[in-house]
Amino acid sequence: MADARWPAHVTKLESTRGAYAYLVEGTGPGQAAVLVDTGLPGRAGRILAEIDRRHASRPADIVVTHGDVDHVGNLAELAVMTGARVWVPAADRAYVVDGAPRPGVKRLVGALVRTRAPQGADTLVDGTRVGTLTAVATPGHTPGHMAFCGDGFVLVGDALTIARGRIRPSRGLMAWDSALAARSAHGLLTGFRGWVLASHAEPVWYEDRRRT
Repeated sequence: MADARWPAHVTKLESTRGAYAYLVEGTGPGQAAVLVDTGLPGRAGRILAEIDRRHASRPADIVVTHGDVDHVGNLAELAVMTGARVWVPAADRAYVVDGAPRPGVKRLVGALVRTRAPQGADTLVDGTRVGTLTAVATPGHTPGHMAFCGDGFVLVGDALTIARGRIRPSRGLMAWDSALAARSAHGLLTGFRGWVLASHAEPVWYEDRRRT
């Protein structure tokens, strides 16, 4: 399908398999690369090595979809190693920057898997533009969860899960508010046509054919 061509400026980083991070390079003059999420802790060196091996641009900005440890695991280290500007969702900032305990079962996960806080961060809100990406508020999996829309694709973090090619909203014990997550997922996919890039699954092409 010609419509389903993979966007050449988007790289799924295999060094972050299990909790994928994506590098989105600029498509025009003066547009810098953006790293979306940073994977599980202990992979900063491997992430940069893969970026360099692919002859891709190192990120000028790092954005995170939400504050879970498998998404901010290398945030502080990569910020220092690249000098990138860090962006964190407003409602998850307390967990990422200030060290506040995460809600629910994630309080235990955060206690067992330690991550370093970045030295300062800018705040993401709905509509924030970073590089070629636009932040879209998708609360539910966490209070401040953000997705990032690009041209022909959307980086959904954990707002959506993909199993056997089927896309579903985040829910269950790991969701902060399953009902809110379902509403966010519906809004994100309404009228959408393009690649859905999730953190814990391979990307899939999606076209909304639902009647509204």
